[in-house]
Amino acid sequence: MFQLDLNKNRPASVRKPLLPAGIALLLCFFLSLAAILSRATWVLGLLTLINGGLLVAQGCERRTLVRGARLLLMQGGVVTGLYLLRYGPGEGLAPGLHISWQLFLVFAPGLILISAATTTAITRTLGRLLPARSAFVLAMSLKFLPLLLAEISTIYEAQLLRGARILPRDLLSLRNWPDLLHCLIAPAVVQALELADNIARAAKVREFGCLPTRSCWPGDEEHAS
Repeated sequence: MFQLDLNKNRPASVRKPLLPAGIALLLCFFLSLAAILSRATWVLGLLTLINGGLLVAQGCERRTLVRGARLLLMQGGVVTGLYLLRYGPGEGLAPGLHISWQLFLVFAPGLILISAATTTAITRTLGRLLPARSAFVLAMSLKFLPLLLAEISTIYEAQLLRGARILPRDLLSLRNWPDLLHCLIAPAVVQALELADNIARAAKVREFGCLPTRSCWPGDEEHAS
């Protein structure tokens, strides 16, 4: 049976995050907003250092770094490739790398947060701003994003073994873009729908919504008190 508990398989060696979920969520919001509004290279460098400090403070796992590196390589290859096609190697390389760096810094804080914080902590924090059900749905969507990315990575590697032309260098040619659509994007959408259906079934089995204000079990700090 599909399990809703995303924290059950967390390694015992992963230390507790130093930043509370509320502070981390607010910090991630401002870091992503700064990455969207920034254009100067030195600002992006400063944001990179801050994200690195947040990564250490939250005590993220090694697989978070691997996912982040894969995300950077994938979106960097696509974005830079599009700039090279549009402006050529001379004028398109530097802007393409700059935009790829900026986009990565937009998504990196959220990836760090949802990988380190528990579902209960995220739900409780969002519950102070949103209705209980909306907070639960949003928290589950954020928490299942790494799982979806892992599934997409598995699909990507499997399609490469089958001969799909979806490597970054392959996508420089428009003739290979149908392979990207049929071999990666379409299966990823199907996988996302399947995950959403499993989450809904699991929540229904656990009688989610039977109480108007309760959407998660008490956290460790509540048990301790």
